[in-house]
Amino acid sequence: MDEIGTPDGARSAFEDLKASLRRLLATLLDRAFGIALTGVERLAHGLDEVTARGGIPLNALVGGGLAALGGRNPVWGAIVGAFRALSPGARVAVIAALMLALLLLPLTVVLLLLVLIVGAIVAATRSAD
Repeated sequence: MDEIGTPDGARSAFEDLKASLRRLLATLLDRAFGIALTGVERLAHGLDEVTARGGIPLNALVGGGLAALGGRNPVWGAIVGAFRALSPGARVAVIAALMLALLLLPLTVVLLLLVLIVGAIVAATRSAD
């Protein structure tokens, strides 16, 4: 007998039962989380499939929605989503066009100023006549 008055055999059987129930609970939780994780992975794969087939507008919509849900700028999320839908060649072309525009920006500003100066001179000479 132990301190609380139960036979030692009953105590060890009770401990065995508790240990078995803990293992059963751990197994059940492991299986439940595994099933839930599989379901989430299927859903994510399905959304990837939809966006892959949906093209640029759907990717922009999904990107903007995810950004809005995440507390970020939905316009930037839409731009990033649309950019991800582009083919690699189109991505390179967009990046090259942006780089060219950035490099030619000073020249464009100078040309715009020259056009404005010439327009002002022409307007001044016409008003003087």
